[in-house]
Amino acid sequence: MTTKRHFETFDALRFLAFLKVFLYHALVYDSPLANYLRAGAHMGVYFFFVLSGFLITYIIAEEQQQTGQVNVKHFLARRFLRIWPLYYLMVAFAYLSPYIISFLGLARSDEGYKPELAFSIPFLENYKAIIAHDAANASPLPVMWSVCVEEHFYIIWGLLLYFLGIRWLPRIIPSCVIVSLISRLLFVRFGYSTLDLLTNLDFFAAGAVPAYLLITRQERFERLINSIRPIVKWYYILLVVALVIVMPHVTSPIGDILSPTLFAVLFSALLSMFLPQTTTFQIGGGNVLSKLGKYTYAMYLFHTVLIRLLDRIVERAGLSLSLSPMAGLFFVASLALTILASMVSYSLFERPFLGLKKYFY
Repeated sequence: MTTKRHFETFDALRFLAFLKVFLYHALVYDSPLANYLRAGAHMGVYFFFVLSGFLITYIIAEEQQQTGQVNVKHFLARRFLRIWPLYYLMVAFAYLSPYIISFLGLARSDEGYKPELAFSIPFLENYKAIIAHDAANASPLPVMWSVCVEEHFYIIWGLLLYFLGIRWLPRIIPSCVIVSLISRLLFVRFGYSTLDLLTNLDFFAAGAVPAYLLITRQERFERLINSIRPIVKWYYILLVVALVIVMPHVTSPIGDILSPTLFAVLFSALLSMFLPQTTTFQIGGGNVLSKLGKYTYAMYLFHTVLIRLLDRIVERAGLSLSLSPMAGLFFVASLALTILASMVSYSLFERPFLGLKKYFY
């Protein structure tokens, strides 16, 4: 029988995935190499989805194996306590931001659609973006589409495994991949952005594969992973990194449909390499990347707000970000401010809500 684990390596990987998103929004100087590297922020989001698929499936499957059932109300309550407080705080900020910007005397961009509470409050911001063929004109709403997708996944996945049980996962997982491929085909065909759960379902399903194997066939699964030589694992990691950098520059209608599934599989296999408890192929909890990883939810929601704020301040000061030294300083300052703000948010705002999760186990 398995015992619940904390996957410290995944905290580090989560932070690295966030950095990919951050690079896209913050790397502003005119450098061919920098602009090449910054492309493909969606790769970071893809990884978040695969990681969520693994962790949520593992939590549910572990509880079902240990107790014979899943308390879906408690499961959802724990997820809501993690997601809702900061989500609604940032929704409130987004709607107040025009007044804040006006008070500070900073310039404001009106590009994008005007937010509507009817979409923001019930976690439907992603569908508003799909319908509008645009992003909201108030940060951080443009990046919150993925939080909405995650929330939809928690609810649907929790209910699916509650009613069907983990024994159905070998049928559920391939079905999700098929649904995702068909959905993306239709969305691309009719010109809609793939910002909903159905078009991203294969990421969550791919993450569920190693979770299912770890719970139901732990000994054989870990033996298989440990049989892979470390040098082969390192080559695989380098291959995945290379594809993450290169593939965003390769565009085609077929690629838009198939490429996400490819990365879903690649990221799922990548996670599997760090799962055996006996392997040294891990990043410990004492590593700075692992420590930063637990703040990535706030980092993800804060970073565009803080980047834009610093950008307006730099613009008001009459400085130019076209110069590489200034742009490099801007990048470091915006990342440091994002990390600091996220740590403060976690300690003073998020932690009290997370402390309530103990009542729902």
